[in-house]
Amino acid sequence: MDSKPDTAARSGVPAVLTTSSWIWLLLGAAGTVWTPQGLLLVLTFGGMVPPQTYLPALVLHLASAAVFVTGGVFAVLLRRGRRLARIALSAYALIIPALFIFRGGPPVGEVPWPTVLLSPVGAAGAAAVAATVLMWLPAANAYFAAAGAHKSETAAGPEPASDRVPAAVTASVWTLVVGGVLAALQAALGLLLLADTMGSGGSTTPALVLWLTLASVAVADLACAGALRRGRAFVRPVVTVIPVAGLTLLVLATLAGRSSAAAGSPAATGGVLPAVFLTVFSQGLPLIGGLVPAVLLWLPSARRHFRRGAVVHPAGTAGP
Repeated sequence: MDSKPDTAARSGVPAVLTTSSWIWLLLGAAGTVWTPQGLLLVLTFGGMVPPQTYLPALVLHLASAAVFVTGGVFAVLLRRGRRLARIALSAYALIIPALFIFRGGPPVGEVPWPTVLLSPVGAAGAAAVAATVLMWLPAANAYFAAAGAHKSETAAGPEPASDRVPAAVTASVWTLVVGGVLAALQAALGLLLLADTMGSGGSTTPALVLWLTLASVAVADLACAGALRRGRAFVRPVVTVIPVAGLTLLVLATLAGRSSAAAGSPAATGGVLPAVFLTVFSQGLPLIGGLVPAVLLWLPSARRHFRRGAVVHPAGTAGP
């Protein structure tokens, strides 16, 4: 993708658009810091609660994380004259306050609006409205029009970039990094909880297998992410096997945990399939995400990247 239009669009950014972009960035950063704590707890211990409690909490936390992260991305694209970013961020003036209210807040009719408007939630809503107004002022409109005209003039097609890492490989690398970090945090919390409960009786082997599996997946994902970008072809089969083997171990650990649980205990209630479902879609979410690079890395564009890496670093030679 040609970056020249973006470079030209960033020159002479009006002050109103710069201010708006910084407001959106700060809101996105605040939400991104606020969301992971709850999301991590839901993903780590979600398999221990009923589906009707876990699934709505998971959806809400995932939606919050997606909104805030993409909001930060749109804030960067806003300064580059991307009209789609301005349209999307305009909707955020309603979405961001709604997320703050819906996450544990009372129904809309029972919200104490005078108190809310003077709280951080109200401040976030007011900042979002101000940022929206700023990016639709005449100076901003003229900037977007100029950026669009410049992009049309330079849209002769992307320049060839033989050394550029394909999008499929880049997406795989970032997916593995995010999944590895998430798996490491889940494993750390789970092992801490397991250490506190080891003296309370009962078998801890299934839980130990589960958390050690996540810890191993975290190490493998982060190691593979670095090797992928350098075009090391041997990593592709490893990335393909990791999520399948990890999910298999998680299912076996869940089944073993149910069989060893005492009758009448929370771990023994419910059916086998709901227990497996909750484990896979809570503790196993990094492994489900690992299926994405397992597919992307075998696309034609990714294959060319790895063949080029094999030529640059032939067998028996050391890479950079």
